[in-house]
Amino acid sequence: MAKILVIDDEELIRNYFRHLLRSLNYDVMVAPNSVDGCRLAADPSVNLIISDLNMEGELSDVDLIRELRRLRPDIPLVVISGYPTHERLQECEKLGVSEFITKPFELTFIASVLKRLLDEATADHS
Repeated sequence: MAKILVIDDEELIRNYFRHLLRSLNYDVMVAPNSVDGCRLAADPSVNLIISDLNMEGELSDVDLIRELRRLRPDIPLVVISGYPTHERLQECEKLGVSEFITKPFELTFIASVLKRLLDEATADHS
């Protein structure tokens, strides 16, 4: 079973993803801030990270993405944002973000993106 880390400062979003991902048979870890997110991301059992881009805290915006990529360059990283600018999208792409998803999103879309990214990551490590 794949393990997915969700980093978001909104409890409602964390709970939504926890419920959604468990219903899709994924093991789920959640972090309420960038510091906890980076600590959990270092766990080698994590197979994919989903992170909000707009969070308050020690690391925010692309600094968080940069640190997650430094810690885990080997796994898919999905970034979620409500109102991304063109510049932010470009910077995330340069940092190796696997997928950028804008809010609101559909359950079936998220499920298909995660399956595709995890399948690709598994194929790359075979």
